[in-house]
Amino acid sequence: MPVEWIVRIVLSIIILIILIVILNKFRSGKSQPNAKDSLTIMKERLERGELTEEEFNEAKRRRGK
Repeated sequence: MPVEWIVRIVLSIIILIILIVILNKFRSGKSQPNAKDSLTIMKERLERGELTEEEFNEAKRRRGK
């Protein structure tokens, strides 16, 4: 087996590992059960008095809900 075949196989394995790590990072970022939706955060801030009703409605309108 020539050396160039060994190099190709090793590089292919390295690239495959890198792709798996990158895909795993993206998938784990989307499935966080504790992540709060922005509307929920805005409602909490409204309840604490950090936002006015007008600011809440404006943010809600910009969000599209």
